[in-house]
Amino acid sequence: MTIRAIFEHGVLRPIKPLALKEGESVQVTIHQSNGKVAPQLSEDEITRRLKEASTIQEWLAATQLLPADDGGYDILEALNENRLRTGERLFN
Repeated sequence: MTIRAIFEHGVLRPIKPLALKEGESVQVTIHQSNGKVAPQLSEDEITRRLKEASTIQEWLAATQLLPADDGGYDILEALNENRLRTGERLFN
């Protein structure tokens, strides 16, 4: 699961609610951003981008705009598992 968060008053605060159980332990890796939070796109705009994607890379980029899911399902990992089984080249 990749999220955006803001560090304020000594606390890392997620911008959106997380799909985690209360008390669940997680491992966090921090990558500093440029400090700007991208504006939230409407569901219609995200759907449009998904439908208009002409390459798998465009489609994957559009999926990154979706809100956090309910369990950390990683579509790229799933696609690579299928490609590994069929002997196809993995996505980066």
